[in-house]
Amino acid sequence: MNENQNPFSGRVLVVALEGWTDAGASASSAASYLRERLQCEQLIAIDDQDFFDYSRQRPLIVLDEHGERDFAWPSIELWGPSNQPGISNSNLSLYFLIGQEPALQWQYLRDEILELVEDREITSVIMLGSLASETPHTRPIRIYKNSQTASVRNFYGIERSNYDGRAGFLSVLGHAFEKAGLPTISIWAQVPHYVASMPSPKATLALVNDLEIMLSFNVDHKPLLDSAFEWERSVDDFVEGDEDLQNYITGLEKARDESEAEELNTDQLALEFEKFLRQNEGENGANES
Repeated sequence: MNENQNPFSGRVLVVALEGWTDAGASASSAASYLRERLQCEQLIAIDDQDFFDYSRQRPLIVLDEHGERDFAWPSIELWGPSNQPGISNSNLSLYFLIGQEPALQWQYLRDEILELVEDREITSVIMLGSLASETPHTRPIRIYKNSQTASVRNFYGIERSNYDGRAGFLSVLGHAFEKAGLPTISIWAQVPHYVASMPSPKATLALVNDLEIMLSFNVDHKPLLDSAFEWERSVDDFVEGDEDLQNYITGLEKARDESEAEELNTDQLALEFEKFLRQNEGENGANES
């Protein structure tokens, strides 16, 4: 692959699973929102009881249009382009792997998913996640990217992950995709930890925006924008009567603003240095002539 070519084009799989790596349900909601907006169709559903622990991942009772009872079992689903794809980038075909993080038999499920990816001739993979972090709800959601693929790191100017510790199924899948030779990137949204147990549409919107920029397509944002605005107002109301929490958030805001100011100063110094080098090269060229 040409080092100047975007590694995420063609058939791209977006993976987002509910559970340990999905604070505020942000990543799974982002994938589901895009899947609906892009009019994808379900290709495969994996609901084998060997992969799920029903005492922890309980099935849901659902009623059909006639009021008859049925059950929705925990599953992982693969979605892909329909006959009428809703994507604006003709060079891109988006697939989505969504559902609940499995509880059992991870290695067997990993291999099964790898076979599905190979059968669909997927060319690259994006892993979406969200984590609870010490960040204020009043500031823009921060997005972090990392990759174990050298070509991806070079193209986006990002680092590889040096995390060493407990892993989720998302990491297991990402490692398997890497070993299979697929360019893979992880994109994480930071969710304020004091409201991480409730859905965070502001973080969902941030992930959707980042994917749009990265993959050069666009969808309608209005429902997410409205939800994100209502979410921020509801969190404001939640903390209003708690002085200790208000003071804590004020401290987070100050730390965030100082951090961004320091980053801005560092970026400005880099620009000044580049300007100096260009000017110096011009003077040297004039002297040599």
